[in-house]
Amino acid sequence: GGASPLPREIIKWLQSLDLSFIVKNPKRDFSNGFLVAEMLSRYYPKDIDVNTFENGSRLAAKINNWEQIYRFARKHELSISKQEIDPVIHCSENGAVFFLYHLYEILTKRQLRPTPQNKSDDSIPAFMRDTASKRLKTDDIARIQDDVERTIRAIDVLGGYHEERRQQRAVEAPLLIQQERRTKAGIKPEAETSLKEEAPTLEQVSEVRVKALVTGEGGPNRMTSTKPVAGPKITAKTRRAELLKAVCNPASSMPVTALTSGSFVKPAVDIMRPLVLAVIQDEPELEWLHDSGKDVMVMLLEHSREGHKQGVLEQATARAFEALAQRASLLIDTLTKSPQEFWKVWSTLFPAISAFSEASALFDSAVYFFKRLGELMREVDPNLTQQLLIGCALTLLTKELVRSPEKRDCLCDIIYSYCHEDTMNHLLVLKALKDQAQISDNTSVYIACLSSLVSIDDRMNLLDEHLLDLYVYYALVGMQHQQPRVRVSGLAILATLAAGQAPFQTVLALIPQCSALGADDWWEVQAQLLLLSSALLQKILIAEQEGDYVPPIVFDQENTDGYPEEMHPQDALLNIISKIFVVSGSKNVLQVGLSALAPHLSTFPAILPMFVAVLLEQPAEYRTRLLRGPEGDHPDQDTGKKTYVWGNTSRLYEERRVTALWPSLDVAKAVGRQIDASEQPFLGSPGLEVLAAAVPEQCDDIEIDEWVNLFEQVKGSLFHTMLDPDLSTLSGQVIRRFWSCRTEGVSTGTLDASKKPLLQALEEFYGKQSQRPLIDEARFLDFLGSSSEDSAMAKIEIGSALEAFKEVLPQLYRGSGLHRLR
Repeated sequence: GGASPLPREIIKWLQSLDLSFIVKNPKRDFSNGFLVAEMLSRYYPKDIDVNTFENGSRLAAKINNWEQIYRFARKHELSISKQEIDPVIHCSENGAVFFLYHLYEILTKRQLRPTPQNKSDDSIPAFMRDTASKRLKTDDIARIQDDVERTIRAIDVLGGYHEERRQQRAVEAPLLIQQERRTKAGIKPEAETSLKEEAPTLEQVSEVRVKALVTGEGGPNRMTSTKPVAGPKITAKTRRAELLKAVCNPASSMPVTALTSGSFVKPAVDIMRPLVLAVIQDEPELEWLHDSGKDVMVMLLEHSREGHKQGVLEQATARAFEALAQRASLLIDTLTKSPQEFWKVWSTLFPAISAFSEASALFDSAVYFFKRLGELMREVDPNLTQQLLIGCALTLLTKELVRSPEKRDCLCDIIYSYCHEDTMNHLLVLKALKDQAQISDNTSVYIACLSSLVSIDDRMNLLDEHLLDLYVYYALVGMQHQQPRVRVSGLAILATLAAGQAPFQTVLALIPQCSALGADDWWEVQAQLLLLSSALLQKILIAEQEGDYVPPIVFDQENTDGYPEEMHPQDALLNIISKIFVVSGSKNVLQVGLSALAPHLSTFPAILPMFVAVLLEQPAEYRTRLLRGPEGDHPDQDTGKKTYVWGNTSRLYEERRVTALWPSLDVAKAVGRQIDASEQPFLGSPGLEVLAAAVPEQCDDIEIDEWVNLFEQVKGSLFHTMLDPDLSTLSGQVIRRFWSCRTEGVSTGTLDASKKPLLQALEEFYGKQSQRPLIDEARFLDFLGSSSEDSAMAKIEIGSALEAFKEVLPQLYRGSGLHRLR
């Protein structure tokens, strides 16, 4: 038997495209993809160039052509998969014909009836039909080099074979039974055509009537009735919906096995087994898993939870999840066709989410696997995927959302990976989450989940008026809650909305309610207020720069904070900041505020004095993270997120390198003013750290005089502390940053201003009359030598100072090691 013939519509369509040669043998002519590229170029003449395709028979040329076509299809959202392409490349039976049907429907937007059918051997005698062994010995399987891929393909072929045999038996069984009865009764067998006419009648027995006969519904009269009763037509969608109901409601009267008997799917366990075995096959310590009677993945999870060989098992399980995530596409067909298999996968593998810490690599791998699974299923059947989430998976996820607050961000990511990416469906999922038994009476958990989900909705730009109203409503509910953690969640929702793409005016109108929380003594409430205020200040500034009107804030006449009835939003927000951002506040709150307020110092200079005072009073570890960042990476890189308090409900807060955000000159001047305001006329370690971070490598010419004047102000303190054993290193860094500045005016000006204080430092160090501890000579000489190497100008000025010291105090000079620097 040859391939299925092309219908007239397809032939006329191909002729109308004026291809470079006539299609005579589709299996051969379409194998290299050249004709397909020509066909696509007729519909997309500007997007596809036929000259980039090779009309050859080499396998490499075929693969290259089809890879270009596949990338083109992905870019233009044409539903062409590699599973359809592969049979065409390798000239599989009817592969090109099936592909042509599909391509015709994609490009012409028309449907063909009937679709081509695979060759059937129903009419072939039983002894001549293919066996399972013969089906497995095809070139399509043998040419696959990847062992795992070949195994999966073999399972697929074997499953199709058994499904085909099952259908054949279902058709032939009534005919064989009738024939056997006629033979035993001595009746001459009817003609073959008569038997075929009777077969459909046997298949049309009403399901409703059968149920009545079995259960006795309707009384004796109905049981003896022979009149068929029309039953509901069961479609694929009906079967899926009923199976979903059966899986999610164990009390359902419909058995799951009855629902799945209509179609054969590869069990997910059989698909995952070779993938997992490929991961652990090189681990000699895990050889015992190969011979265990249970599923390998289940065994890995069970023993990892119990702590047996914890390091090896947990790492192997994490790698297994990574392998499953990479090949998750192999599971999609099974999971979308069988909700029962979907439930099995979730119930089997979800313990990796619930039983392990969020800090473990195994947890991260499992989260990635479930997210990847949802994304791929959503591409194939988004409606079913969302139904499976709501009907099956959401129950497991909700229990963990309630039990493990620290995992909520990851769990919320999983939830949305199974949803349509549009506003209405996200609203449906949020409602389904609210209706879950564990959350319906627990508003605090729901608001905490919303505080995680809102950032995803904002990132997808889905916050229309409906979603925005929902988030704002529950944010207000949370802000008025008795539990401080819930108040934090409510404020976190508003902070995300204010910093995101949603209209900020909705949040701006809630400033009076936020101001009322300014006196809240819970540190995370204060931290969220600072984040919210910072985000709103930025949005107000942008709106005013663009000429948009920002309405004043109207306060209730009964407000107890003494606010006027109307205020400019900036003033109201600055009032909130001034209440919270004070030196005596919580160090955690101040650390959050320093990162959040650094970008606003130029626009709102009133914040600057308190900002510098707070920064100087922060613990050294906290201050260093803000000034230097992680291991001296790029100056504009965020330092990452930190948890300041141990516990499963504390949130992560972003710390940013403030030196990339603040106005360096203004900060340096504020540090200089600390000397005048302090009883001690010298900068301590915090001041020196901040000043060293503030002095730039290069500045604008307009700032040269101001930087030189600042150095004149602090040089006495710098050269005094340079001789101090504890402060010498920091002081030396500040001095050298001034001297080596790439802006010539700053470097020459500060070097010139350093002659006198440097000579005084030399006299104090070598005069041996100082009453305070001093650094040793090696450190002093190292500073002078390193500074001389920074620039030619520094070498000249330091040499000039040493020469002056030699002339004024020659005896001290001869007793020193300064001559080694000449």
